[in-house]
Amino acid sequence: MSGGPADQAHKIVAALRAGGGVTPWRLDRFAVTDRLHELVADPTRIRQGGLNLCGPAALCKVWLERDPVAAVTYAVRLFDCGRAQIGPLPVRPSRRLVRSEYGRTRRPVDCPQADWMMMAALRDASNRFLRYARQGGVREAAAAMTLPGALAGWLTATGEFTSVRDETNLVLRKGTGHATRLTPSPDQELFLLVALEMFHRAHSVLGKVRDLVVGQIPNHWVILGSPVEAGLRSVRFRFWSWGADHTVVVDRSTFDRYYYGCLVAESALRTRPAVS
Repeated sequence: MSGGPADQAHKIVAALRAGGGVTPWRLDRFAVTDRLHELVADPTRIRQGGLNLCGPAALCKVWLERDPVAAVTYAVRLFDCGRAQIGPLPVRPSRRLVRSEYGRTRRPVDCPQADWMMMAALRDASNRFLRYARQGGVREAAAAMTLPGALAGWLTATGEFTSVRDETNLVLRKGTGHATRLTPSPDQELFLLVALEMFHRAHSVLGKVRDLVVGQIPNHWVILGSPVEAGLRSVRFRFWSWGADHTVVVDRSTFDRYYYGCLVAESALRTRPAVS
């Protein structure tokens, strides 16, 4: 057996599984550790389910890929102590969140316990006024919103990136021209800020009006997985979100309407496989 980072991470998780003690979370030790093993093996599987945790999900995905030892150490300390750190950044979720009963609503059904713990703790600890302590509903959607500055701060705290450049705008769209200049590479992660309505296909007039209104505010992060190919009428690109890779083709006008820019996280060249 090799002694690479993934193997070291698996050993850390195995120690948590075999350990005793009482976690402050209302979570199952075996479910959490089984899931952490899965995420070390394939970080792209981390998912938020029906919860508004796309920012923390994007952070955890790239962190698990680049430094699985640090990422699972964060998860283990959270489980054992109810608090942890990402580099120099303290992650101290509220007692209310830590003592929340997981899965008390239907919305987190597709968000496994380990995923929820890692993401919800980070989101709650980063909030100053509206704490994240609910699983679903209007309050959850508002408390879980991740602004560019927060995601940039988390990425910087991992120590994996030499710079994080904010090319987003919360009011003005950035346009197809900006997106086509973005090229994913092993030493660069690209986090697109979009309105989720980009991926909706409303069929009713009411649905179309709703998308136009809601899409005035960017509300979702995706990780770009390919160059953005723009034709006269359509835009095609690959992205990661919701625990999987997706390829989408949308009208160019739709892309322009719902694209709000990108966080560009640059690092020293890693051994990750190049984006194909």
